[in-house]
Amino acid sequence: MIGQRIKTLRKEKKLTQSQLADGIITKSMLSMIENGKAEMSMRSLREIAKRLDVSVQSLLVDPREAGLQKIVEEIEYMQGSLNSWEDEAVQKALTPYLDLEMNSVWQGKAYTLLADSVFNSGDEQELLELYDRAITVFERVEEKEELIMARISQAFYLLMWNRFDDAIERIDTIELIDSRSMKTKTRVEFSMLMVFRNMLYDDDLPGAVRRLEDTLDYMKRTKIYYRVDDVYRTIAICALYLKDEAVIIDALKKAKQYTDFTGDVTMQIRLAMTEALYAIEYRKIDLLQQQIAVMDQLLESNTEFIAAFEMSKGVYFALTGEVETGRKSFLKLLEHHDQWAKHGFVDQAIYFEGLLIGTSYGCGDEWVPLIEREVELFPEGRFRSHLTSMIKKIKG
Repeated sequence: MIGQRIKTLRKEKKLTQSQLADGIITKSMLSMIENGKAEMSMRSLREIAKRLDVSVQSLLVDPREAGLQKIVEEIEYMQGSLNSWEDEAVQKALTPYLDLEMNSVWQGKAYTLLADSVFNSGDEQELLELYDRAITVFERVEEKEELIMARISQAFYLLMWNRFDDAIERIDTIELIDSRSMKTKTRVEFSMLMVFRNMLYDDDLPGAVRRLEDTLDYMKRTKIYYRVDDVYRTIAICALYLKDEAVIIDALKKAKQYTDFTGDVTMQIRLAMTEALYAIEYRKIDLLQQQIAVMDQLLESNTEFIAAFEMSKGVYFALTGEVETGRKSFLKLLEHHDQWAKHGFVDQAIYFEGLLIGTSYGCGDEWVPLIEREVELFPEGRFRSHLTSMIKKIKG
């Protein structure tokens, strides 16, 4: 708060309120400003700054806020990369700023980052409460885009947790806002949220594809290509379940053009994983081997467990008759189930299908009971019926 900073600097310079206020404002007005009960005109602020021998900017910007901004920007910059901050590191860096009286968009952003960092702990209530705190801040500072993004993120998490009624309540709130007034990033994120709903709960994959194509058209008009690789990859995944190979090939080709242009390693890894899914679905063993090699090269010495990579290897070995090697990959995938069980239903469905393919090729079946239990929690629709059909075929 400006008043608090003025008060701190005044005391450092051993000035009384009367001495600082003399000829600029009244002593009582300065007292009210220092206690956050009144605001100062820009003319008075310039005069006060001059008397305190500091810049106006130093009074307007809380040094704590500047520190928080730097941390938030560093975390956001690394998000989605192979070197993104660990959850514990995020919490250690941001927790000291939670209880400060800071009316700042950066504190709202800190709450959202902290919320994301507790996702893997499984504490749904804490995550939602942190987002609620972020929403309160964004409402107070009238930061519309960040407010919408926070509501979108909450709804995404609720859909992932199969809390459909709660998610729809938040989606309805967002839908009251004219999407045409949203900035590109916000509009794309909202579109992806609606696609997620189309895919999981409406069982409307053609509708999801149409919405994604509309999003691409919007990007072309605005010439801002935010998450365009994810949009194309999602089209490819929808087309996989729609059995439309032509759409799959076209979407993957366009995603590759974009990732080759950017050179973003994380994007390239995600694309290779999606191409591996296509290869698995159509039993294109050579292509699957090629994409596994691409992932292996891009990951280099990264030792982090990546479920899609392990699943792809397991299926490849199963299809090529290396049953024991495939089984090792599937067991490793199963061993890390607690980690990827927190992913969305689409990701889980993909991993479960890989495990069931392994079973059908003789790599083991101990994971089948787990898959049966988990699939029962899926919403009614294409993903649930597809996996249920595979289990029935395996069990005869």
